[in-house]
Amino acid sequence: TRTGSHHRKVNTMKYPTVSVNGVSVRVDDYGRYSLNDLHASAVCSGQAKESQGPSQFLRSKRVKDFVQTLARMQKCTLEENQPVKVINGGLNQGVWALEIVAIRYAAWLSAEFEIRVYQTFQSLVRQGFDAMARLNKIDHVINAETKEVSECASRMGKWGAGGRKRLLMAARARVVDEVQMYLPGFEA
Repeated sequence: TRTGSHHRKVNTMKYPTVSVNGVSVRVDDYGRYSLNDLHASAVCSGQAKESQGPSQFLRSKRVKDFVQTLARMQKCTLEENQPVKVINGGLNQGVWALEIVAIRYAAWLSAEFEIRVYQTFQSLVRQGFDAMARLNKIDHVINAETKEVSECASRMGKWGAGGRKRLLMAARARVVDEVQMYLPGFEA
């Protein structure tokens, strides 16, 4: 943190976060998690060592091969949609990785932390599906009521001026005349 009056306005993105062990883990626009935030979460909870940072994890040949295979399988051809993105410098510096790589990193840190991260991600997916189910129900009600109101509006349009109401009122007037002809003195 800077102090003093020489604050420079830095353009930073506001990332959504998920909480792992009570520590906020940022997620970028491509669904990549901050491995640095995950590392901090693991260190805070005693499930990793300070020396097990993301850069150490990425040095492993097996991890490099895994990330390359993932990029190939997911057809990640653009620089910005890679499964792992390393940002050097700035407020958002660090290693950002897709969920599958984040879980692999968590496993590399410790089995306990892997389970915690996996459960957190599963919970997020369940919450997302629950919200999607609620959204689908609301959409169904809106569609059903829209159709019903549309049918009512159509019937009202046909009923109104120049429509069915005029025909019915004309038929009624003829029948009233007929009733009065057969039943003089009848008021309709």
